[in-house]
Amino acid sequence: MAEKKPMVVYAASYESVSAALADMDEMIGTYDAAVIDKENGKPHIVKRMDRARIRVIPEMFGGGTLPRKELKEAAAELTANQAGLIAVGEPTIEKALDQALTTADKVVKRTVDATTDEITSELQEAFKAQG
Repeated sequence: MAEKKPMVVYAASYESVSAALADMDEMIGTYDAAVIDKENGKPHIVKRMDRARIRVIPEMFGGGTLPRKELKEAAAELTANQAGLIAVGEPTIEKALDQALTTADKVVKRTVDATTDEITSELQEAFKAQG
């Protein structure tokens, strides 16, 4: 059985990929993050950042403990003209992310004691709620 640990899960929606990337560049701390969008109607990982190897969100070519398929399922909840930024990390990142995610249209934040599968479910629900 996977170990549960406290994590902060952020899902933010943006009008453009460039706005999501700009906020990602402002993030500091120990986290795993990805900017996602839809390309030709299909979920697409634009950029991935792994700070201090939290490894919850997968790298573009495998790795990570959250399967790439499930990250794309979360991206599928975005509308065609939206971009999303997903960040997951220990609760210590919360203040820094609150300050960094300034241009998002909507931000959903949850603190959970969760396994990777539960975080995937949280991400999918967060993007559904933003739609």
